[in-house]
Amino acid sequence: MGKFTLLVFLLLGADLGLGSRAEASSFTVNPVKITLSGKEQSALLGLQNQSDEEIRFKIVPQAWQQSPDGEMQLRDTKDVVVFPTLLTLGPKQMRKLRVGITTAPGDVEKNYRVFVEELPPLKSPKADKSEVRVLTKMGIPIFIAPGKPTVAGVVDGMAVGKGKLAFTLKNTGSVHFLAQTILVRGLDAAGAAVFEKKLEGWYVLAGGTRVWKVEMPTGTCAKTKAVSVDVQAVETTFNGRMTMPAAGCGP
Repeated sequence: MGKFTLLVFLLLGADLGLGSRAEASSFTVNPVKITLSGKEQSALLGLQNQSDEEIRFKIVPQAWQQSPDGEMQLRDTKDVVVFPTLLTLGPKQMRKLRVGITTAPGDVEKNYRVFVEELPPLKSPKADKSEVRVLTKMGIPIFIAPGKPTVAGVVDGMAVGKGKLAFTLKNTGSVHFLAQTILVRGLDAAGAAVFEKKLEGWYVLAGGTRVWKVEMPTGTCAKTKAVSVDVQAVETTFNGRMTMPAAGCGP
């Protein structure tokens, strides 16, 4: 029987900003985030093949926005250019890509992503066994800084109904921030924690919003007299608090 190769694409986002490089199963990208400006209009992006096989890549820049639930909204752009856009790396080989901008900075940060996509191999697989091959696509954030960067945000729109908490995290500054952790707590009349929930954060882009909905654990709603939300970003913290409404636990 001939060898059957199933190609599976895995999309990774280099979003935590906690290290100097992003690593997939077969290649690494360094750095994990690039910030450009009117003074620094280009940067180098290192791409290294970590495997023992030749890998082909396609590099695609796209403009990036977000929906309130955090979903990436992407579109084609000519604001960011990358060279080269197609390349092949041999085993353990490394290549530096040039990333540049063709647009001027504005009053608010501009957001893009450069996608490094692993392509299927050109060589025919050996006909001895079946194989599942995972192809990775990694998105690197690219930001064009404004003239006066300001980091600011607010926890807004807190509401409780049917035992569920909803709140909005608004970015009121001119640059993005990365919400590393979000802690939601229900408090009793004495201020002690009735429940705690940690939510995974992500980027909130300049001028953008992110909406969360959190279900209170069973049996805790009636004991909860207040709800607090504490957001730990890389640069600062944001906090929100509300008194539990009388009908918050009702049907």
